[in-house]
Amino acid sequence: MRDITKEEKSEIISLTIKDITSKKLKDLFAVRPGQDHPRFEPNDKFVLMNGDNPNFKLSTPVQTTVGRYIFNVFVLPEPFIKKFGYSNAVMSVDGIDDIQNKLADMVLHDECATDDYIHFLNYGEWLGMNTAFFMLPSMDYKINHPIPEVIKRRDELFDKYKKELAEGDPNVVAAIEKDLLDMAKKDLKKSGNPSFDFFDSGEFKFGNNYKKSSIMGGAFLHPSTKKIMVSKSNYMDGITAEDYPIYTQLTVAGAYSRGVATQDGGYETKKINASMQNVVLDEAGTDCGTTMGVELVLTAPMSKLLDNRYIIENGTTKLLTKSNIKSYIGKKIKLRSPLYCKNPRCCNKCAGELYYKLDIPNAGLITSAFSGKLMNLSMKTMHDASLKFKHIQVEDYIKER
Repeated sequence: MRDITKEEKSEIISLTIKDITSKKLKDLFAVRPGQDHPRFEPNDKFVLMNGDNPNFKLSTPVQTTVGRYIFNVFVLPEPFIKKFGYSNAVMSVDGIDDIQNKLADMVLHDECATDDYIHFLNYGEWLGMNTAFFMLPSMDYKINHPIPEVIKRRDELFDKYKKELAEGDPNVVAAIEKDLLDMAKKDLKKSGNPSFDFFDSGEFKFGNNYKKSSIMGGAFLHPSTKKIMVSKSNYMDGITAEDYPIYTQLTVAGAYSRGVATQDGGYETKKINASMQNVVLDEAGTDCGTTMGVELVLTAPMSKLLDNRYIIENGTTKLLTKSNIKSYIGKKIKLRSPLYCKNPRCCNKCAGELYYKLDIPNAGLITSAFSGKLMNLSMKTMHDASLKFKHIQVEDYIKER
């Protein structure tokens, strides 16, 4: 990361959406023959002033990066810029999700055209794929080289807990993996290796990709015996003869999960569709007139889900909107719900406005998304069959009535 020069800033801020082509990205970010570095890295810094780009109204100067500026110019649609201004958020998985949610909400409230949202999805993917491709020659592949101190620590822990690991003790395995991953992450951050951004962004899973490539395979479940197997080997150092049988089992387990086990999710989808296909919405504007509702205390996270739903307040049905829902946070509300609808089909007031805006009259069929999640998880097992451990306090899930 460096501060770009005044001349370089002038070049960057002069870019328009028509200028952002594969050729231009190659000119900016690719490493030319005989060079060690590209002209720019996406995280090179400069200060964006009000007036540098007439599309961005800034109240104060903003220290931003070359990558974020190009993202704003090329990917973000005009309605988003007009409402939220220049986006200087880190473009991690969470940052992209936040922008995507804001855009989806704008489309829902007719503040942004569907084509603008499609532009964001298509151009964002195009920009990300091309920039990553052109940057590949400049990436420091040393990030995947095992760190000597971490490997030394790994060997010490494996020797110390030899008996527990042989028995497949999940608590010991989880503790060792956490210890080594925390140590490796601290070392990589301290070294300033720019390639760590791939993991820090959330796009690549540090606990899976880096762990297997540079530390240890970790814990896996034997597909037949269902016993925990633990691999000390990593891909960079090579798989030992001792661990080789573990990886041959994983090949079978991954192929099975992708080719056969997906039928479990498919079967669940069929069951859910069969049981929920009769959940259909009534005509727009209908009201069954029920005085019953779900009583609950509205929390901030919950408020993001209940926008466009109706509540009963002083005997009157009232719509929760972006403008008024915050005033109910922390208060007890009585939510209109399909649970208490008196019509043969769920009325508009019990269902809320969301599905009407999305033109989904057969609302029951969207519940298949739950079983779809199971199918996607099964597909991902092809790439990550490692076990994940989480300590759970039962008391946290028990509420006193």
